[in-house]
Amino acid sequence: MQRRLGVERAKKLRLRIAELRRAVDFDDLLVMPGLWEMLSADRSGQWSGRLTRNWRLIVRPEVDDQVAVLVVEIVDYH
Repeated sequence: MQRRLGVERAKKLRLRIAELRRAVDFDDLLVMPGLWEMLSADRSGQWSGRLTRNWRLIVRPEVDDQVAVLVVEIVDYH
């Protein structure tokens, strides 16, 4: 991770993944420090967690027999 994303983004990515593991449902993310937000428009159904000022972790809920998330991408979309 560090080689591809850099030290700061890799550290924040580990923190955002830990938040996802602690959350019981997606509404829990709204009160966590990753500045999580539900996205709209062409990213409807996806959530964004801040890694750095510009970089975001984009995830999408996956519901099967268990609740899980799919990491869509790590992107600088600002």
